[in-house]
Amino acid sequence: MKWIWENEEEILHYIMTFTGGFMGLYAICAYGNYGSAQTGNLMSMIVDFTGGNAFDFAVRAGGFVLFCAGIAASWLLKRFFVLPMREMCLLTDAAALAASAFLPGQMYPFFHLYPLFLATSFQWGTFDGVGRYKSASLFLTGNLKNCVTSWLDYLAEREAESRTGARIYTLAIVSYLLGGYAGCLAVRESGFRGAFYGYLPLALAGVVLVLERLGERRERTLASNAGQS
Repeated sequence: MKWIWENEEEILHYIMTFTGGFMGLYAICAYGNYGSAQTGNLMSMIVDFTGGNAFDFAVRAGGFVLFCAGIAASWLLKRFFVLPMREMCLLTDAAALAASAFLPGQMYPFFHLYPLFLATSFQWGTFDGVGRYKSASLFLTGNLKNCVTSWLDYLAEREAESRTGARIYTLAIVSYLLGGYAGCLAVRESGFRGAFYGYLPLALAGVVLVLERLGERRERTLASNAGQS
């Protein structure tokens, strides 16, 4: 229990990176498009534009707007309000997975990604790293670059800071890949309804947050008792 309290930020990041991988690969396996990043979406928009496919272009543009809206919402809420952002993020992810699964099956597949675009970008703005180590929980490229450079820095300088970064980025990549594997299995086993398998890591993250709150309450109680003695 003490170990969880001392390392909850790092543990939570790996759980959310697993969730990011799950949602990303769930989207690809269920709907044929990546629901956790915008590079592919923007490139496809250019293809649609040059090919004169106005409908697909407009649909993808809507996804782009929603992704930006999730980032903006996360920043604004953290900037101007004091809210339980991490708890809100878990609820947002859960709602997005349910919405994606329950949208009518005959609907144009890309529309099923709209809730995921909003939720994953909100998650990115909420769980964006461990301490000073910035690490996206939605995709691999940045983590891969930081992983390689951190290991090289450690091998060259033997500094503990580089070793810590190398560990964090390596485990973030591993957790993302495991989450992606779970997302693929979920679709294979349950189709669109496989989205609800994503509730398992979200529930685990909720447990960690509860333990964190209990730890904070315990520390406040001990501090208060020490002040009174």
